[in-house]
Amino acid sequence: MSKSESRVLLLENDHLEMATSDQEKDGFSSGYDSAQEISDTETSMEKPPQHYLTCDRTCDSESEDEATEVMSYKSTNALCEHLKYIVSMPELCDVTFLVGPTKVPVYGVKAILGTRSRVLYQLILNQQHKTNAERASFKKLRKSHSKSHVVIDVNKYEPEDFRMLIQFVHCGSVDIGVHNVAGLLCGAYQFGLEDLRSACWDFVRRSLDNIDGLDTAHALMASAFRYNQHKTTRKLVSKINKSLQEIEQKKKENNQQTSKGSKRTSKVSTTV
Repeated sequence: MSKSESRVLLLENDHLEMATSDQEKDGFSSGYDSAQEISDTETSMEKPPQHYLTCDRTCDSESEDEATEVMSYKSTNALCEHLKYIVSMPELCDVTFLVGPTKVPVYGVKAILGTRSRVLYQLILNQQHKTNAERASFKKLRKSHSKSHVVIDVNKYEPEDFRMLIQFVHCGSVDIGVHNVAGLLCGAYQFGLEDLRSACWDFVRRSLDNIDGLDTAHALMASAFRYNQHKTTRKLVSKINKSLQEIEQKKKENNQQTSKGSKRTSKVSTTV
C-alpha cells in the first residue's frame, strides 16, 4: 500500500514537471527527458512531507486482509471426462477385472481404486502378492502383462454393471437406472462406497413412489433376481415386496370406494 502511494505521488510530480516544460507549451514532446528535468524531479521528490511515504497500522491491516482473499475454482466436469477416457484405454491402466463367465475385461487404475476403496485396495494387494508368488515359483513372466499389472477375476457381477461401478470409483459419477441399480447397490455395499449406496437407495425410493410404481417395482425385482447370490439383494427384494403390498392395498381400497359409490348411485336411481 505504501509503494502504491509513492507511485501516485511521483506521477503527480511528473505531470507538474511536464506541464511547466517549454515543449508542452509548444504542443509537442520528443519523448525523452533531459538531465536537468531528471534532477528537478529528484529535487521535487524531497519536497513532499514524510507522511506521504509511510503507512500507519490501519493501512497495514487492510493490506493484510486483501492479501488473505482467495478465490476457489473447481472444474470437475473435464476431469471426470478425462478419467472416463483413461478407464477406456487398457494401455493407461494397470488393473484388469475379468467379469462374468465370459471374462469381459474391465480396466482400472490401481492408485485410484486403492485410494477410493479400502476393500479394493486390499483385494488388489492380495492379488498382487499371489501373482508375485506364482511368478517366483514358475520362474517366468506373463507375456501379456508387466510385473506391475494385476488381473482379478470377478464372477458375481454383470459386466456392464461392474463397468459402471468401476467408472463411479474413478470419476465419482454414474447413471443409475432400474436395470443396473441392483448391481451398483451390491457393489456399493461390498466395496464400501457409502455415497453410491445412499444414491442407489434414494433412486429405489423415488422410483417406487412414482405414479408407475407397479411397473417400476417389477423391473426392479427382475434386476434384483440377477444378484440373488448377494446378501444386499435380500434388503432390496424386501423393500420391493413391501412396496408391492402397499400398491395392492391401495388398489383394494380404491376398488372398495368405487363399488360403494356405484351402490349409492343405484339406490338413488331406484328410489326416484
